[in-house]
Amino acid sequence: MHHLPQMYAARNSKTNSLNYTPCFQFIKPYIESADFAICNFETILGGKPYSGYPQFSAPDELLFALKDCGFDMLQIANNHILDRGSKGLERTIQLIKEHGLYSIGAYINEDHRNVEYPPIFNLKGIKIALLNYTYGTNGLPTEYPNIVNKIDSIQIIKDIHYSKQQNAEFVIALMHWGWEYQLASDIVQKQWADFLVENGVDMIIGSHPHVVQEFEFKEFDDKSVPVFYSLGNFISNQREKYRNGGILAKVAINLTNKSKSTVSYIPFYVYKGSLNNLYQFYIIPSQNFIENPTDFPIPKKDSLELVEFHDITKKKLRNVEIDK
Repeated sequence: MHHLPQMYAARNSKTNSLNYTPCFQFIKPYIESADFAICNFETILGGKPYSGYPQFSAPDELLFALKDCGFDMLQIANNHILDRGSKGLERTIQLIKEHGLYSIGAYINEDHRNVEYPPIFNLKGIKIALLNYTYGTNGLPTEYPNIVNKIDSIQIIKDIHYSKQQNAEFVIALMHWGWEYQLASDIVQKQWADFLVENGVDMIIGSHPHVVQEFEFKEFDDKSVPVFYSLGNFISNQREKYRNGGILAKVAINLTNKSKSTVSYIPFYVYKGSLNNLYQFYIIPSQNFIENPTDFPIPKKDSLELVEFHDITKKKLRNVEIDK
């Protein structure tokens, strides 16, 4: 997400420029090491005037920093994609493409969606299809001819079927769902997860609640499908307990049998303050801090909050390993 305090922290008053790259310096090695990395981009690049909650528009420099961090794709079917209407949606899609990244979940028109969705990538010989849907757009209407992927059973079945027709061997569903700040998934999320698994999805990654929710394997036929119901916040100005951090979901796929081989996660805390005399929002991998606290000279209050977040997350996700 992008709240205005993040922009103020990124501003260099001497050069009158914005730089978000320091935010991601500690998490960057994990992102860069992935063959393919995706984030939920829950803001838009609508241009000036920049804005935060409740209708977002982030500076383009945030996109530059995410690219530098190593992300390959931005998920944009979420409840904020229409915060600046049709112009904001189209500008966001165009800028992501211009800077060599992929977007998924929202489209300029039907032809655009037909050409680019669902995207199927050949990664080390495995064809991977990605799907992305949102529960809604905060009541803002999608203006013709724009398209935002909504959670719709008929459309989802069509998209999965098309992916299989194109010989996709692994299908990932990115779901923007659930209720904000709820610490566990609800019955609707679980029903949709069952529906996705029963119709051929191989992995589910959820967003929207802004807190970490539980993880489980859903068993169906001969498959065991990993489901991360919500990854929490990657970066934002939300400082409340449970909202001041999140996790990266990491899945390795076996090159031989084309199925997941290992599932793990990387927990992190978002520190708002000074490091090396630079005030900024910093994503700090919590396991790294616990093992080497002197590498992150943050105030005691934040260190206690970080450890608390780590312990709560580890307990909640006790059925999946922390990535080493």
